Amino acid sequence: MATSGGIGRFAAGVVILSLAWTFSPAVDCVDAKPRRPNVVLFIMDDVGMGDLGCFGNDTIQTPNIDSLAKDGVKLTQHLALPMCTPSRAALMTGRLPARYDMDSPGRMRVLFFLSAQGGLPSNETTMAEVLKDNGYATALTGKWHLGITCTEKNSCSDPNSQGFDYFYGLPVTNLLDCGNESTIFHAWARAKGAYPKMWFSVIAAFTAAVFLYMIKVVSWKGAFSLTLLALASNGLLLLAAKTPSLGCVLMENSRIVEQPLLFDHLTERLHSRAIHFMESNRHQPFLLIMSFVQAHTVLFNDDRFRNHSVHGRYGDNLEEMDWSVGEVLRSLKNLGLENNTFVYLTSDNGGHVEEFTDDEERHGGWNGIYKGGKGSTWEGGIRVPTVVKLPGVIPAGTVVSQPTHLPDILPTVARVTGVTLPTDRLYDGRDLMPLLISNDSSEVVHEFMFHYCAGFLNAVRYTPKGTNTTYKLHYRTTRLVPGTHGIVGCFDTFLCQCAGNSVVYHDPPLVYDLTKDPSETSPLDSNDPKVRGIIGKVAKAVSHHQGGLPSRSGPWSAWLNMFPRPWGVPWCGSFPHYTCVDPYLEKFQSVREH
Repeated sequence: MATSGGIGRFAAGVVILSLAWTFSPAVDCVDAKPRRPNVVLFIMDDVGMGDLGCFGNDTIQTPNIDSLAKDGVKLTQHLALPMCTPSRAALMTGRLPARYDMDSPGRMRVLFFLSAQGGLPSNETTMAEVLKDNGYATALTGKWHLGITCTEKNSCSDPNSQGFDYFYGLPVTNLLDCGNESTIFHAWARAKGAYPKMWFSVIAAFTAAVFLYMIKVVSWKGAFSLTLLALASNGLLLLAAKTPSLGCVLMENSRIVEQPLLFDHLTERLHSRAIHFMESNRHQPFLLIMSFVQAHTVLFNDDRFRNHSVHGRYGDNLEEMDWSVGEVLRSLKNLGLENNTFVYLTSDNGGHVEEFTDDEERHGGWNGIYKGGKGSTWEGGIRVPTVVKLPGVIPAGTVVSQPTHLPDILPTVARVTGVTLPTDRLYDGRDLMPLLISNDSSEVVHEFMFHYCAGFLNAVRYTPKGTNTTYKLHYRTTRLVPGTHGIVGCFDTFLCQCAGNSVVYHDPPLVYDLTKDPSETSPLDSNDPKVRGIIGKVAKAVSHHQGGLPSRSGPWSAWLNMFPRPWGVPWCGSFPHYTCVDPYLEKFQSVREH
């Protein structure tokens, strides 16, 4: 035991000395002031564990991301939330959305409309705010998807109000509307019987109105009004869905610069603005978040990447995104900043396995051996490909299999940059640097990890201290059915849901040993005394965790997000067209013409 303790103290000393050496103030040859490390985060959209070369894909070419993994560390058990809005909130704040009401218990788990009133609360402290307060320049290019409205004076969710000096990108997300391929309710139409259900609701309302009239509860005018209300509500939903300008826009800071959104050179425009930001701030530390629009549908590519991959348009998307990562990393190297920059690349959730066209062309990601996909808390929905690099500190070419998750990145960045996080709140994230440096399998960063689907606690991870075994307990699971080409997923609802008939409840919970069964195929026997002990220990942890959560108050509500508010939508251009084209696009179009 003494020998083991001595080794542990020695390892800790090595970690501290390594961090002290690397993060000691560097002298900038231009202004002779201390220089803290830069931070560059890449967030992919809907990319699964089976999509990248460095995670086992041998047919989609991702050489730049693969090189990043070779020079850094791969996290093979890095966890997100099942959908993009809550995942991005967790990454920005280091806290699960359940702590600040951004996990709606309804079907509307993300922000669909530009005018939606929900958003990241202003009293949450983001990574950008922490670093900006410590002298960092901050920028986000690409997808935001955490709200842009103000619920009251000085309580706003937009990027500039949440600590970013510069924002250039999509305030919401890349919807099918944006490609003029369908509507926001395309998914509902693809789900079995969705449109008929809308009309059934009108018929049911008419029947109820007639019945109420016959028993003299309402007058004929009242019965007519009830029917008209049901018809109007469904009509408004469809009308809203056919208005792409309500969400498909490109913004620069608080100003719309393109409406509706054009995909022409979009990826190139996003990383070019990111590179310009790095060049403009080369003499001071900066935070850059490159938040990709790809590979979320609708799929789009520049000419040079069309028909580029053997995996069709989805593969083309990944290969164009890999090129974009390479452009940013090359610029970082050319600026002489590569060795003083913390780089992190991840996805906001697993691949959307149900995403096929009507012609059965695959437009969604692949999650490898992991069950399920986007929208669910099966491993395929929350385990995401992740790479971290910090030259001279994190050993190159290593693999960390310990459970880690998106909220860990804020405390880790705080450690790397030497800033202090607010102490008036609980964080779900932990500093990963000791683990990334030592890759000690006995270093348990998270004994328990809680997996939410909307506002419901679906599953819990449990890694007993002093072991490298991880168990996963499912209290609720989304029902999976065979779909296109025999792939199993939520094909009856197009996107996995968190409540209703789509969910199976488990009492006692399903227990999997993820170390031996990462595909979640063989649950352990709940009658086994050891398994019963695990269930009991996790139950106590759940009780403690939920006892520390605030009561739901409601800045995030399905009603706030269900309907667009035309009066709350910002516009560009002039009456009657209200359209504009990004002036920056002309630069790329002129190059192509010549």
